[in-house]
Amino acid sequence: MLSLLCVAAADAQGDSIVRDLQRVDVVARGKNDAVRATIPTQRIDAEKMRLLGIHSLTDALKHFAGTTVRDYGGAGGMKTVSVRGIGARHTAVVYDGIALSDCQTGEIDLSRFSLEQFGSLRLEIGDGDNIFQPARNQAAAATLILESTSDITHSPSPFGEGWGGALIFGSFGLVSPSVRLSQPLSEKLALSAFGEFFHADNDYPFTLHNVTLTSRERRTNSRMNTGRGELNLHWMPSASVQLSAKGYFYHSHRHLPGIVRYYTNENHERLTDQNAFGQVRLRAQLVERWALLLNAKFDWAHTDYENRTPGSALGDARYWQRESYGSAALLFEPSPWLSLDYSADFQRNTLNSTLSIYDEHPRRNLFLQSFAAKAQWPRLTLVARALWSIANESERENHSSFDPSLSLSYRLLPREELYLRAMAKRIYRLPTFTELYFYHIGAAQLQPERATQFNVGLTWRKSHFSLTADAYYNRVTEKIVAVPFNMFVWRIANIDRAHILGLDVTGFASQSFGQHRLSLGANYSLQRAMNGTVKDAPDYHKQLPYTPIHSFTATISWENPWTNLALTTSGQSARWTSTDHAAGTRIAGFSTTDVSLWRTLLGDRLTARVTLQNLFDRQYDLVAHYPMPGRSWRLSLSFKF
Repeated sequence: MLSLLCVAAADAQGDSIVRDLQRVDVVARGKNDAVRATIPTQRIDAEKMRLLGIHSLTDALKHFAGTTVRDYGGAGGMKTVSVRGIGARHTAVVYDGIALSDCQTGEIDLSRFSLEQFGSLRLEIGDGDNIFQPARNQAAAATLILESTSDITHSPSPFGEGWGGALIFGSFGLVSPSVRLSQPLSEKLALSAFGEFFHADNDYPFTLHNVTLTSRERRTNSRMNTGRGELNLHWMPSASVQLSAKGYFYHSHRHLPGIVRYYTNENHERLTDQNAFGQVRLRAQLVERWALLLNAKFDWAHTDYENRTPGSALGDARYWQRESYGSAALLFEPSPWLSLDYSADFQRNTLNSTLSIYDEHPRRNLFLQSFAAKAQWPRLTLVARALWSIANESERENHSSFDPSLSLSYRLLPREELYLRAMAKRIYRLPTFTELYFYHIGAAQLQPERATQFNVGLTWRKSHFSLTADAYYNRVTEKIVAVPFNMFVWRIANIDRAHILGLDVTGFASQSFGQHRLSLGANYSLQRAMNGTVKDAPDYHKQLPYTPIHSFTATISWENPWTNLALTTSGQSARWTSTDHAAGTRIAGFSTTDVSLWRTLLGDRLTARVTLQNLFDRQYDLVAHYPMPGRSWRLSLSFKF
């Protein structure tokens, strides 16, 4: 909303001033989010990704405190993120303002996206300070926000006039070319496009331990071919109206790496995914104090699972899912310190499959309404929301829920950027279609999850140093726990009560010495995610599956006139694959170190980067019996003209 007001104020001074004001306003706001926000907010923009030596979305998530990434190994493995132990299905992924959806599983596979598409990543835990957004964006415990370069600049020419791209090579047969193009069609209309192809063999070696015997094996059945394309249209008919449209297509054919068994590493599972969606966003300043935001989206996805493994009880299956979505949000600012928003969303999901135990054509209609208020004074910010959800499903009873949230930020010292923040939020999640209906997986009696979040923290910034510390408590009733059997099949069950206590700490410091700059960034997370159902049960107060108690990441970077350097160390403590910590279900903790060297050439038109991952060749698993790659290298050349 603030950017729209800046645009309106500058309208009389010409289009060029309008574009400059928009760009400066949005970037400045993003830099202040982490310290001044009423909720835990972490952000990495394109410049910081370059500084930290980040080359993939999952690598970027390591730099966010409180996150747990599940990775099945190599570039072909599925990658999802859970925040603060609540579960990956409680983490919404929003791409350029509209939430991504997978009505089948409820989890977004982050391997589908390339960092070449994004100008920034942001993780918000709770409800963000921006109240002018769709109701669906608020219906999750945490939100990962992906912003393309076009969305964060709000410029008619999102990448600047011209074209660019990247060429990436790496270990184990990795090859990935990409190209992007921006073409202004007029002063108010521009077109941008992005395309990428990705291939990896993923035949990396690993060590297999069997009591006293040790053998050196090589991963098989991990080959992957992926293509993705995106087309964006940006239209600014006036300074107070912005229209953006996006078309997206993704196709992937991968061999699924199976569970590593003693003396056999054969697996004959194949997975073909196709996904296409189109979305339109309209932002308009109606009159001085009123603004309107309209969103519409249609999403189609096809999944084809083949299993040719001898003796396997899992058969082939195909799934087709469709989603129709519409949203309207109205913002009213009766005074400079008060903003009010009403948002209403309608979402319809359908799914057909060739393999089901309950209903071959499940359907779900979801109606969401939210009312939000934000009050902001020089030292105090208050944000309150109420979300009302109504769900109608083809084979289950209707569900409804009323979920409030409240957050605040208070500047403790008038001349210091030292803030106290606190947040409370209740949220409600319906089981996904996979959790309910599908053969070998579904449990039709599953109950919806209800999660309550509490957070209190301190944030501080001084010159080139910043520090945040947040303590939290989450309580989840009817928690749905999913334990993976393989990359496509999970075991699903409700846990009556789960309690999660934790602490997240982040810090960043930088100092310049002439043409040199040293930077240090670090985060640490403590999570005690416990089953609190029955005191006499063997799993009572045991750590929930796949949730580490301790995790950390630290990066030091050195920018200089010759070759820039970034060194990153990350790790986590032991985890368990079962709720009762039975013998043989413990996954050992680990730490890895990556080194990245890069240099810009030809007046910043060419950037060359080489990265050594897992420098000390540490073997570890993120998912049981799916070994991660050892030492590997990656070379990337990025160019723009």
